[in-house]
Parts: sequence; structure tokens; C-alpha cells
Amino acid sequence: MATVSYFLRTKSVNSKIQVQLSVSRDIRLRTSTELIINSIDWSTDTKFPKQNNPGNKNLAKQLRELSNNILNEYNSDFANGVILDNNWLKEKIDSFFNRIEVKLDDSVFLNYLQNFTDFKRDTASYTVCTLRKYNNLKDRFSQYQKKKKKIFLIQDIGAKTLIDFKNYLIADCDLMETTAVRFIKNLKTVIFDAEQNGKKIHYQIRGFSTGTTNTEYKVFLSFHEIERIKDIQTINTDWSIAKDWLVLGCYLGQRASDLLRMTKRMIYTKTDSDGNSFRFLEIKQQKTGEKVVIPLHDEVETILHKYNGDFPPIFANNFDSNAVLFNRHIKKVCELAGINEMIKGKVYNEEKKKNEIVETEKFNLVSSHACRRSFSTNFYGNKMFTTPQLMSITGHKTESMFLNYIGKTADDWAMQTAKTFKELSNKKYLNCKY
Repeated sequence: MATVSYFLRTKSVNSKIQVQLSVSRDIRLRTSTELIINSIDWSTDTKFPKQNNPGNKNLAKQLRELSNNILNEYNSDFANGVILDNNWLKEKIDSFFNRIEVKLDDSVFLNYLQNFTDFKRDTASYTVCTLRKYNNLKDRFSQYQKKKKKIFLIQDIGAKTLIDFKNYLIADCDLMETTAVRFIKNLKTVIFDAEQNGKKIHYQIRGFSTGTTNTEYKVFLSFHEIERIKDIQTINTDWSIAKDWLVLGCYLGQRASDLLRMTKRMIYTKTDSDGNSFRFLEIKQQKTGEKVVIPLHDEVETILHKYNGDFPPIFANNFDSNAVLFNRHIKKVCELAGINEMIKGKVYNEEKKKNEIVETEKFNLVSSHACRRSFSTNFYGNKMFTTPQLMSITGHKTESMFLNYIGKTADDWAMQTAKTFKELSNKKYLNCKY
């Protein structure tokens, strides 16, 4: 059984306290704790500072905490085949006392995260949104680190830390679980980047999942609901314009950051080998930097014609104000259209300054993001369109990301496969019959 003990090498006013980890009769690791004590205050019987003053009592408490930490680290690393030597022991002690050159050592997670973010800032393909999420991660993890009174090395972050950090985000920061999971996923992205750059990472990181951002609260407008929205009549100009933008969004499949900056200059015509002409819109997505090309649906052409070939006017020149007004107006538009089914979803609580899951009328939950999700969900159910076709418009990079986005689960896949099996059986039956 491994044990930790302390001793003094010298008898002086400033004697350094040494530590020994005894693994077996033949294996003993020794190094200095760098803590200092007057040798007359050291008990050779207890091998701890005498409890004769507050300073020595605090020093004894530190040494006991260090003992527990060393034994915990030993149990973890021994089980994983880590080489145990005096350097290992020294690193564990330095880590316990936070003796790391924070400004220089990029084996410290927050330092690596800062370097990671700085690199992304210099990379043209990364957007302001991407940088913001990693800066938010830095702020949250920095607060977490202060609470734990520990500087985390990259290789220290394992399953226990991920779970604890997630719980901290939910309990202390009052974040929703789905938001906390996004922080964990971003953290893992940074750690895997560190591994690619030669850093040692904890063996538990790979394959570890703290949950999913895929929830049942995914609001979209069906084709039937879109038709009801198209049919509303209002003398309020802003609501009328918002209605047109909303319908456009449901057939263009883009985020508000891209939808509300579309102009006729982005539209072009292309002719196929048979001489048929088609109109397309090309835009570079602000969030991802991806270029997408969108064929113009007849519903889009109808609204463009209403505005002499251009898009509807915007509500404000400032994007944030424009988006806020758009979100406010489309809720009213959907209310006028009778989109009032009672469903659960996220609603912002002004008093608590956070999102909450509540049951309310559907129009209260409709936001600009319903445009992209409506496009994805409605056309995914149409067998005339393949998933890659839809992904090329929405900008999703993988099919799993796309399906998670629209909320498709294993049960949905199973049902779709079952229906296909049934269709094949029916065709086989008909062929045999005739």
C-alpha cells in the first residue's frame, strides 16, 4: 500500500520539508516540497509540524491535503501505466501548489486556449461567432478554475473534470444543460487540437460524452403553417414585411445573419445543357465562412417580384437591432396566422435573465432560426431531395450534424427504414401478383 511521509534533511531555521512516496519496500520516490519550517517546530514523532502556533497548524493542514492529492494522483496514474519517478512526484507537487509559469507554459489549459483563439483570429476562415464562443469558454473555465483553486493542465482534464465543469455551469452559472454541453464540446475541441500539436491528453477524453445539445424543443413551421402565414392581411407595414422575410427564410434555409443581408446582387442565372434557365443565390455564410448556392423556389420568386426583383426592406441598419425587430414582428405575424398550438420550448425570463423551458403558444417560440430549421425539416421529409442536397444549402458539414439539427433520432431512422421495407414488400407482392 502506497504511503506518504515527510521529513527534514537539515536542522536549521529554514529547513525544507521533504516528501517521500513509498510505493513498495524497494520503490521510494523523494523530492522537496519547497515548504520551509524552523526545525525546532518539527515533530520527529508525528513527522508533521508541531501544533504550537497558527502558522504551523496551517502548514500541517497543507501537508495533509498534499498527501491526499499525491495518493489520488498515484492511484490514477499507476492504473494507467504512467511512469512513476522523482520527476513525476515533483510535477504533482508543483501542480498542487499551482507552481506553473502561467504566462509561458502552454501545457496549462487556459494558456493553450488563448493561443488557440489567437491562432483562429489570424485565420480568415474563422468568424467573430467562432471567436466569441472560445472567449466565453475561457471566461467560464477561468471562473471555474478560481473556484477549484487549481490551475488545470491539459492532461489533467479527464471525465471527472468535464462532469464537474458541466455541473458548475448549470448550478453556479445558471445555464441550461444544452448550453453547458456546448461548452464541454468546445472544450474537447481545444483539447483534441492540443493533442494534434503534441500535447499529452487524458485517456478519458476520447469517446467521452456529457450529453447532447439535441433536444425535443425544436420549433419549425410546417408547409401548412407557412400557407396560413402567407394568407394573413395586415395594414401594419412592419408586420407585412416581416411576413415576407419569414416566408423567404423558410425556402432559403439560412440564418438571420445571412437572410437579412440578402440583395438582388447575389442572384444569378445559369443555363443547363438542355437550354433551361435557373436562378440561384450565392452567399458566404457569416458564421461558418462557407459559400452556399441556393436555387430560388417559386415562393421566393413570388416575393421578389413583389419588391421589383429585390428583397424586402430591412427594419434597421444595425444588424442586432434589425434581428431583434425581425424576431419581435414574426411572433406577431404567427399569432395573427393562428399558430397557437401549445408546445414546450425556450423562453427568455427577463427577471432571471436566462432561458427557461415552458409550455406556451407556438407563436411565442417562433424566432428567426425557425426559418432555417423549417427549410431543413420540411424538405428532409420529401423523397425528391437527398440529405446532401439540403446540406449544401444549409451549410451543415456532416449528415449527423444535419440530423441532430432537425431533431431526428434513432427511432425516426427506424421508422423511415420500416416504411421503406414495407414499400419494397408491397412492390414485390404486386410484381408477383401480375
